[in-house]
Amino acid sequence: MENTKYDAIIIGSGMGGLATGLTLQNKNPKLKTIILEQHTIPGGCVNGFNRKGYYFDSGAEGLVYCGEGQVFRKGLEKLDVFHEFIPIEPVEVMQYSNNKVTMYGNLEKFIQELEEKFPNEKQEIHRYFKVIKDMSDEYYSLDLDELEPSIPKLIKIVFTRPTLRKYGLRSFKYLLDKFITNSELRKILAVYSLWLGVQPDTISATSAIVFNSPFIYGNFYPKGGMLSFAKKLASVYESKGGTIKYKSKVKKIIVEKKRAVGVILNSGEKIHGKWIISNADLKKTIFDYVGIEHFKEKYHKMISQLKQSISGFAVYLGLNKNLVDHHSHIAYNVDAENYLHRLFNGFKGPEEVLIRIPENIDPSLKNDKGSSVVLLSMVPYEYDDNWGTGKEKKKNSLYKQIKEKYADILIKIAEKAIPNLSKHIVVKEIATPLTFEKYIQSSQGAWYGPRIGQKFPKFRSPLKNLLFAGGNVHGAGVPTCFFSGIDTAQYVLKKMK
Repeated sequence: MENTKYDAIIIGSGMGGLATGLTLQNKNPKLKTIILEQHTIPGGCVNGFNRKGYYFDSGAEGLVYCGEGQVFRKGLEKLDVFHEFIPIEPVEVMQYSNNKVTMYGNLEKFIQELEEKFPNEKQEIHRYFKVIKDMSDEYYSLDLDELEPSIPKLIKIVFTRPTLRKYGLRSFKYLLDKFITNSELRKILAVYSLWLGVQPDTISATSAIVFNSPFIYGNFYPKGGMLSFAKKLASVYESKGGTIKYKSKVKKIIVEKKRAVGVILNSGEKIHGKWIISNADLKKTIFDYVGIEHFKEKYHKMISQLKQSISGFAVYLGLNKNLVDHHSHIAYNVDAENYLHRLFNGFKGPEEVLIRIPENIDPSLKNDKGSSVVLLSMVPYEYDDNWGTGKEKKKNSLYKQIKEKYADILIKIAEKAIPNLSKHIVVKEIATPLTFEKYIQSSQGAWYGPRIGQKFPKFRSPLKNLLFAGGNVHGAGVPTCFFSGIDTAQYVLKKMK
């Protein structure tokens, strides 16, 4: 079956795909663009679902730079996306068996909390955050409208700003080593290196600007949940003349005379377009949708050697009890550096858990039954022989046993923060790396696409008219993926002139 030719075909409705479509339609509503989404709903990792009256965020659980006048929010509003964002306050409660530290979305208040818990480290705390704040102020001193400025802007920022010039090319580990000597304090300050899924020695000092941003600029939650936010983006895109086709999994990208000219869906339907923009998994795009015969060996070998980021495990619990007395974001027993070391060196199982109770941020998510709770754990895709599925990765009875056992361990750990949690469970859903691989179509269920610290490919592929958008080319993070889609769309608009 043949379809009308589109100006642009976008594969995937994650943040990169939605931003690409929004930008194209916003700049030129006469364009004919389509987003092809294999799922029944938009959003990719920014998503959610309902079970028996309980709502759960399935992936992302907080958004940075969404405050009034902040860069992500400005980027959204420029595309006519207006959504209410609720501050997550406190940002996180770091809880241990003998200690608890509350992380606030106000730097002065957070520093005060740290000084009370670590009175002998006041000088270290102030020196560390002075550098972080100075780097952040310098980075955004040019009133940037994007998270990743152009090379000329970046050079101007780095070489004319003293703190960035001194620390910008260093690692985050260097900052921790230089300023923080107390190991317990270091646990607190290193926690959001988990956002990137790699050790602090792999992360640049400038990245510390991003994961310290919740303490300076706040962390935010979209009213109605992540699914509501994704649907808002999709709705605005459609209102501008764009089309989203759900349950439309791409099987092949059509190549003619070294140019991408369309796609073939699993249904057999062919859709032709002038530009093909993949927000889908990079490896699937190159090896499955296109085929290595259309690329030089050097290029497809580089793609094949990219290491995927860490994956994760989630337990979604509906309770017959309300947890109004608990914070919305709790990290129990988290030592990020120890955790990340274990993840990449023969991981044996969880000793920590992240707990999320979104209704305690957004009352509109409450129901009359009880609270929804999400337990999160990073975990290798290969854990326990690919979760008991072996090389063939076919789910079986052993898979179910392993995932249930892992979920029980997480629930038991979570009970140290929320006593008797297991006694109030009436709904339970479990997601393993294989689940994420299926629903977000990410190789090895990677939460953040390719692992940070590697050379990423450019958004322009060697194949004419095939472009990329999202975390596969710009790195992890919702705002980062969104702005990558804007960059890709602006390139297409320039070429259309």
